[in-house]
Amino acid sequence: MFPLSLHISGFTLTIFILLGLLVLYIVYPFIGLIFITKSINLAESLSRPEIVNAFLLSLTTATISTLILSIFCIPLAYALARFHFKLKILVRLVVIIPLVLPALASGTILLGAFGPYSMLGRGIPIDFTQSVVGIIIAQTYVASPFIILPAQAAFEAVPDRYETAARVLGKTKSEVFFRISIPLAKTGILLGMLMAWIRSIGELGATIMMSYNPHTISIQIFEDNAIGGLGNSVAGIVWLIILSIIALIMFLYIRRYHNLRFGW
Repeated sequence: MFPLSLHISGFTLTIFILLGLLVLYIVYPFIGLIFITKSINLAESLSRPEIVNAFLLSLTTATISTLILSIFCIPLAYALARFHFKLKILVRLVVIIPLVLPALASGTILLGAFGPYSMLGRGIPIDFTQSVVGIIIAQTYVASPFIILPAQAAFEAVPDRYETAARVLGKTKSEVFFRISIPLAKTGILLGMLMAWIRSIGELGATIMMSYNPHTISIQIFEDNAIGGLGNSVAGIVWLIILSIIALIMFLYIRRYHNLRFGW
């Protein structure tokens, strides 16, 4: 924290101006949302069965997707941070592909891989599209980098001498991973899981391609806007704003827990 004084340097003033403009840019659209809200019965809109069901479905599928990603992505992040192997650069490239691909492009290739006319779709009697399974497939694909990259950075920030000392004391590799590496990198892992969870809830493009029905909250907002205009879609947006506030509280709690534990 820089103490405020009557004398403000040009650099500090520039930083505050840029900060203020960015905050204004982000907040300004919500001012228009307030005027739209005045023309509707917000309480009634928030309790619409379609909105509530879509919101609960998004919460459920995003939680499942995040848990599935954690099982696979945390070990992969550890491998990228600690192991040296051939094709490691290729693996790093593959990991970030879902991050740079447009969501609609991700949904298109997922549909080609899991659709009813794909090799997998024909060979396995599971409805991968237009189902909850399709939603989870779309969410896990687009959200995977949001766990891998923060977790990898967290593992890389852990001094490897702690792991080496544990190995010298007779601990197995799995014991070192679960009792040393993960606890020390826990904050980065939890933040990555939180970001993946939020990204899964807000996913639209890939989900539209894989599973338009049942509606997630993003698809419901899209459909409400297409059918009834902006006023009809406000309720879903408000639910997501409430969720973003909850996510911010969770983020601050994780950071505070980390600072208290390590004295930073």
